Amino acid sequence: MQLYPAIDMKGGKCVRLTQGQFDNVKVYSHRPADMAKFWVDQGATWLHLVDLDGALAGRSVNEEAIREILKEVSVPVQLGGGIRSREAVRNLLDLGVSRCIIGTRAVEEPEFIRSLVEEFGPERIVVGVDARDGLVAVNGWEQVSSVPAADLCRRMKSFGVRHIVYTDISRDGMLAGPNVAGTRRLAEETGLDMIASGGVSSMEDLEALEEQGIQGAIVGKALYEQRISLPEAVRRFQRLEAVCSWEELKKDPQGLMPVIVQDYYDRQVLMMAYMNEQAYEDTLKTGRMHYYSRSRGSQWLKGETSGHFQYVKELWLDCDSDTLLAQVEQMGVACHTGARSCFFRKAAR
Repeated sequence: MQLYPAIDMKGGKCVRLTQGQFDNVKVYSHRPADMAKFWVDQGATWLHLVDLDGALAGRSVNEEAIREILKEVSVPVQLGGGIRSREAVRNLLDLGVSRCIIGTRAVEEPEFIRSLVEEFGPERIVVGVDARDGLVAVNGWEQVSSVPAADLCRRMKSFGVRHIVYTDISRDGMLAGPNVAGTRRLAEETGLDMIASGGVSSMEDLEALEEQGIQGAIVGKALYEQRISLPEAVRRFQRLEAVCSWEELKKDPQGLMPVIVQDYYDRQVLMMAYMNEQAYEDTLKTGRMHYYSRSRGSQWLKGETSGHFQYVKELWLDCDSDTLLAQVEQMGVACHTGARSCFFRKAAR
């Protein structure tokens, strides 16, 4: 399960709201970039940013704070709040944001999401479904629509959307536990990757989400109030469960294991590389693909310099135990040439 430390920005500061109420604010840092760096140093491999002022204004307001965060950290960030135009999406992606979260516009003009997915790709566009009593709220949670959350999710899936950030507003900032049943029900009904948001207060809450197969969890107030230790949570919930040990794998004469890498969603073959024992263990520990470079004679983390990380969904072993298949969520492109896949040249017809 992927963990997303939350950084909510209001007036250029890092804050938390209670139940989405803009007059119930607690300031945790006067410089959001400092919090971003802190969470990454604590083991965060993703960050969840919210432009609270932007959610009300319908446009980016805290862009300077966002720029500073992107300069300070190398991990991917997803951003929501006031993103309501194609130009805003393009600008944020150009800045270095990895995913844009669209909420209000998805309700008011669903076809807009279809066009964004077609232009920017499903890995870049996330839909934020913020619900109160099962109905989707819009405009910074100030208004509740007549659209049921499940209906919106199903329609978004038909447009190619893969990820939903689902927030139960009544639990946000309350430390009362997430709506596990509601999040699970949406995941089962739609087959989408659900990122749970709102109410996570303890390791037990994260465990409950993981047991129900929820793909991700946004954690805010519980981290800031030190109810959850991020390093401990990363070790416990982001580490992959090894079905077989390194010793059980049949390596080549150099002690390396070939790895075929495939996109988890569309099954496109992306690349082929090698692992040594340390790369295998670090991949299991972090949930991000690590490899061994035969030419450089050293280990490397995919995306460390480019930002094109590969997040592991599943690892498979072939019948002879001498090749691994990694199914991943690819951020950006896989090939150093700028192509999505390394396999873009025909060798024969």
